[in-house]
Amino acid sequence: MVQDAVPSPYVAAQSKELSYVVVSGGTGANSIISAFGPSPAFVLPVSDDGGSSSEILRCFGGPSIGDIRSRLIRLIPIPPDTKIRAEKELIAIYNLMAFRFPAEASEKSVRELWMEIVEGRSDLWKDIGEDKKECIRAFLVHFQTLCLRRAHKRFSFRNFSLGNGFLTGARDLFASLPSAIFLFKSIASVNAGAQVIPAINTNQTVTIAAQLANAATLVGQCTISHPTPPITPIATTPSTPLVSPIPARQGPFTQSDLSAMSISSPLTATSQSNSTTGARSPTMSMRSVRKDSRTFDTALANAIVEEFAGGNISYRKGEGEIPLEAKIEKVFYINLYGQEIFPEPNPEYLDALTQRDVLVYSCGSLWTSIVPCLNLRGLATAIAASKSLKAKVVLLNTINDRETLSYTAWDYLQALLSSLRRYDERAHWQSNKLISHVVYLEGSKVELDERPIESNGIKIIRIPQSVHHSPSGETPMFTNHLVEWAMDKVRSDISH
Repeated sequence: MVQDAVPSPYVAAQSKELSYVVVSGGTGANSIISAFGPSPAFVLPVSDDGGSSSEILRCFGGPSIGDIRSRLIRLIPIPPDTKIRAEKELIAIYNLMAFRFPAEASEKSVRELWMEIVEGRSDLWKDIGEDKKECIRAFLVHFQTLCLRRAHKRFSFRNFSLGNGFLTGARDLFASLPSAIFLFKSIASVNAGAQVIPAINTNQTVTIAAQLANAATLVGQCTISHPTPPITPIATTPSTPLVSPIPARQGPFTQSDLSAMSISSPLTATSQSNSTTGARSPTMSMRSVRKDSRTFDTALANAIVEEFAGGNISYRKGEGEIPLEAKIEKVFYINLYGQEIFPEPNPEYLDALTQRDVLVYSCGSLWTSIVPCLNLRGLATAIAASKSLKAKVVLLNTINDRETLSYTAWDYLQALLSSLRRYDERAHWQSNKLISHVVYLEGSKVELDERPIESNGIKIIRIPQSVHHSPSGETPMFTNHLVEWAMDKVRSDISH
């Protein structure tokens, strides 16, 4: 095929290759991003209020950038070896952007670590050229300036992600999240053709709420997906400190210092779990919506930050999930007064739908990761009427979570379809215009109810055990290989 005849810049030179726009959360698709080729478009929500993003939202407001940072880091092309300077620099940039401060250290120790990074004295800067070092450091310095401007909020650096700090500093300075994403991609040598697109282009805080079947309303992604215990004091004594005291010294932190604080390089770190205890009531009224930094301060009960633990800042996905008291009927956006609002999709999102071959609804948290990218005005029409999209494929979760307890495959599809239709003036679009294929891993713990799926014109692609090779009794999971296998089936189907 002659290149000039290709209508989209994202269609590969070889006609058999497909280009993708992938709707996903920050973690659900991280392990399968290579399956979508070198230049996919990833659409991510900006409504996450957990982890270190919660502290940024508390102090500075703005859209959540945690999921975006996670995807950008995954897109950094890590070289197989480090023989030349450029390869060492790329790995060093990855380690810097992926670096996360310890969650259980004292606030004093992590602030000292933060200042050594900002001042350019940390070992994390090793192997990063002076030009890129000063470029990155400028935006970390700006983030420090934001902290000083809002010193009364006492920003906590525990569990803080440096990548989040860089993106927040850049977004604030440029007054543009897309510009901050562009800068990150440029510095980290991310493929220019790969797009990371916020579902909504805004500089304001974005909040979602869920209406349950029993008429209860949950406000905020964490409350919907993974309620955490209320902030409670840590019982500490001189004999049981959070971390071993760090002796005073003149030089910068060394690797041995980082190890003493239970900090390791993201490329070599082993997984750690931080348990939480207690439980918050799963239902939150509209009156108890989190106090946003743009309106008034969040009270800390007359105590300093380092004396507290719990809350969203220490959340770890999948730990101690509490079942919802009723099924979710819908997830919607709200303003600071608890009123439903109807945002429009990011124009880059709409452009991607007119230039790519396949729309993929990724596996991940259905109601808090995928649906917030779909319940946008006019999006259903943009998907159904797209002349470039040849397929709209759902990668079906293999296990249910708190949001989808007892869901069948058709329940998942109904949630996607209803979310798209609810915010579209032309709600009459047929199901197979919005979803054409669903990919199901045999052995999944989610029941596959074929009749309603096929009766709506949606095709089922089964990945048999002979392909995914998961041991009997174990829940299969999507991998790059399995997604590529499924996309080959989609390619064969749409080419006929």
